[in-house]
Amino acid sequence: MKTLLISNDFPPVVSGISTVFYYVWKNLPKEENIILAPNVNGSLVFDRKNNLQVTRYPYLTPNSIFPKLINNLLMFLYILPFVPRVDGLHCGQILSSGVCGLIFKKLFKKPYFLWAYGGETTPVYIKSRWSKFLVEKILDNANIIFTNSKFTSKEFLDYGIPREKIIEIIPAVDCKIFKPLPKCSDLVEKLKIKEKKTILTISRLAERKGHDIVLKALPLVLKSVPDLNYLIVGDGPYKTYLMELCQELKLNNVVTFFGFAHDEDLVMYYNLCDVFVMPNREIFNSTDSVEGFGITFIEANACNKPVIGGRSGGAIEAVKDGVTGFLVDSQNVKEVAHKIISLLQNEELAKKMGEEGRRRAERDFSWEKRAYEMIEQLEQKTLKT
Repeated sequence: MKTLLISNDFPPVVSGISTVFYYVWKNLPKEENIILAPNVNGSLVFDRKNNLQVTRYPYLTPNSIFPKLINNLLMFLYILPFVPRVDGLHCGQILSSGVCGLIFKKLFKKPYFLWAYGGETTPVYIKSRWSKFLVEKILDNANIIFTNSKFTSKEFLDYGIPREKIIEIIPAVDCKIFKPLPKCSDLVEKLKIKEKKTILTISRLAERKGHDIVLKALPLVLKSVPDLNYLIVGDGPYKTYLMELCQELKLNNVVTFFGFAHDEDLVMYYNLCDVFVMPNREIFNSTDSVEGFGITFIEANACNKPVIGGRSGGAIEAVKDGVTGFLVDSQNVKEVAHKIISLLQNEELAKKMGEEGRRRAERDFSWEKRAYEMIEQLEQKTLKT
């Protein structure tokens, strides 16, 4: 089946969604799978380096309804030349590209496939009767809905989507890139962490990621592990609050904010830490309300690091509790502190969990396997419909 992917998230845009599309499409037959993505800073350099069929369209920052409408119009106009060449359309997001999928199917009688990540059926995502109507139309008319976890699948089943329309494509990791490596000596020297234990969070700085819970747990952790550093890699809307919280808790000498990091640098940060921690939680007043899966847990595991995640959303599938790390009640500061202390003080347990995490990443989280699963299941299900 020849397909076209349309998505506002595709490299060099940095996001979990972008990572999924890059690695899955990288492992698909190039001649049968075309990509339509926004023209952003770095697109030309990225496209020259990567052997993918990518066409770029002009893109406006969607900070109001007008640029959103313009983006949808431009996206659809760029789809038109590909219509005779493809058998189906992959829509990277429900609203931002699903509208194009709906029109594509109505006009050209060809199927479209939606990708979903969790939280898209909640009231904080569907904010008006019009958006509710639109989401329902897009979901009802989609031939297939790809989800990133059993948790996300359940959300759509509960919303009334038939099971036969859902295909789970669990995010994976490139174990050739994410692997155990010596600590970067320059960073160790710069941060003065040679003799210190180090915990790490890599994520967008958003409320649901739980950075604030880690910060509130640190005074308890420091009583047992005084030589400690907490590295925060990422940027986002929650940064100002987190920096203020650091100051309030007198943690400025313990916490380092690194800001945005390129994908190729992430493995260096993972290998700096002793424990990766992200006590994610559901936030009910935000469009970014839930962790659909949590690929950073698998990336950290692939680097032989034990992980701590919140008992919430798809993280319960990413973290094998008691085996590759721990799941915690992310609202319970004492429990988070206790699990961090356990892994920092019990090096044998931390090593065992990290090694089991690496084995699991190699065995169960291959991008090549995900691409094969997608093709096989898509062909099986579209033949039935």
